[in-house]
Amino acid sequence: MPLWGTAHASATNKPKFLPEDENSDYSRADSYATQAGWVMQNGAATGNDNASADLEVLVAIGGLAGATDTTGLRAPTVTDMRFVIGTTATTDLTAGSSSQRILVEISWDEGVTVAGSPRIVVDNGNQSSAGQGDYTLTYTATGSTANRKRFTATNITVAENDVTTLGGGSQADIALNSGTLSDTTVGGTTTAALRVLTALSAQTQTTTAA
Repeated sequence: MPLWGTAHASATNKPKFLPEDENSDYSRADSYATQAGWVMQNGAATGNDNASADLEVLVAIGGLAGATDTTGLRAPTVTDMRFVIGTTATTDLTAGSSSQRILVEISWDEGVTVAGSPRIVVDNGNQSSAGQGDYTLTYTATGSTANRKRFTATNITVAENDVTTLGGGSQADIALNSGTLSDTTVGGTTTAALRVLTALSAQTQTTTAA
């Protein structure tokens, strides 16, 4: 099996020698394609917190990202998604009324530029019978990086035993909501990033008691 891929619209191209571990300094989700090849974003992994510094090139492949929508990887493809679990009573996805937060993160295989307020609907199975309904999460720049974008809903009620699903249900994919998600390498809004989440395994989270 190749250690990395270059096929467009594939969710499995990222270097396979990187761990799928969010606690690792070299988490696979933090890697993405540029015109230099597969790179790792600046931070703990590189020992360089300067966001303007040159990125660490893990696999040198000239033109990998693609300067147009017909070259290289073409449009950015979603490769990973997850619930981000906090450590406080309002952010740890335990039950609570009117003050809870749900935060998710979507990763692409290339840099993505966001304009406006794209949204994601997280399905709520309503196992509690509380009738809270689905949750609409809106893009937030806070915590987002070049290829990983976060979406949040705050000041909401989350009921014990409800199972929330990211990437499931009829509204699973990212909705632009009059905004844009664009290929950073190409520039402008010429090439739209792919917004399909249903190609990946749905992620679920069960709400426990506070």
